[in-house]
Amino acid sequence: MNAFKEIPKFKEGTCVTIGKFDGVHLGHVSLLEELVLAAELNQMESVVFTFDPYPEEFFKGEEILKINTKGEIISQMDEIGVDNLIRVKFDEKFSQYDPTKFIKDVLVGKLCAKMILCGPDVSFGKDGSGNLELLMSLQDKYGYEVVEVEKEIYQGNAISSSRISKAIEEGKMEDANEMLGYDYYLYGPVVTGQGLGHTYDIPTVNINPTKGRIIPAKGVYFTIVEVDDKEYQAVTNVGVRPTVSDENTINIESHILNCEDGADFYGKRIRVYFLHHSRGEMRFETSDILFKQIKKDVDDALRFFESV
Repeated sequence: MNAFKEIPKFKEGTCVTIGKFDGVHLGHVSLLEELVLAAELNQMESVVFTFDPYPEEFFKGEEILKINTKGEIISQMDEIGVDNLIRVKFDEKFSQYDPTKFIKDVLVGKLCAKMILCGPDVSFGKDGSGNLELLMSLQDKYGYEVVEVEKEIYQGNAISSSRISKAIEEGKMEDANEMLGYDYYLYGPVVTGQGLGHTYDIPTVNINPTKGRIIPAKGVYFTIVEVDDKEYQAVTNVGVRPTVSDENTINIESHILNCEDGADFYGKRIRVYFLHHSRGEMRFETSDILFKQIKKDVDDALRFFESV
């Protein structure tokens, strides 16, 4: 896949889609697969046009936590088969772009769009005033065809990044995962914890929160830990560990349920897939009471994994 930071000039007709693409979920996958298929059938290249930073980040003046990092989004688009990804700089000048001029000069003039695929809520140009109706009204004039791709629906409502983000932030992992089409995960190198798990014969691995990604609600989760292409069932705590630490720093600590004797995870990169939120974070009077609760969490997790 070709990736551009500036708008290139295409000589042949293309299939184009426009959007934020601030995470790749089932709704985005459906649109991108339609784009790639349409391009193949019409012997054209596929083009995704998006922004960096995202408009919300530009207007707020700060980075917004997302479902996926930019690198992950690029990799996922490449796997789907997108030919070209354009991430144009979104600034004050671009935010004032007249939507009709954007269609004429950018979509048609530079991208040579012959087919434009988009969702019903597509928006572009000044104040987001460019929309599906405008695209359709100008297709005969500028010689392109608009294809509206319907939204993917989950539990009666359209799948969206904001809806998934909210579910993750509330610990509703089953809902988030259904809309994503995969189990939400955090990843990173294993870091040194306080070693309390080994004291109680509970192998643990700790990672710091993935930069730029949404962190699930504080509490205990049933998870899958992936390392070196192996998967382990685990109980994962997301939080500040109030019983054993006074530091107000979020920690991702996973207790491995089916760990081999002598396994060493330090220095390795792992992924933690979040399947189910079991309970909220709690403060216990002593470490002994804490680890009695952990043993209960482990028993609950084993029953959970037996049922799935």
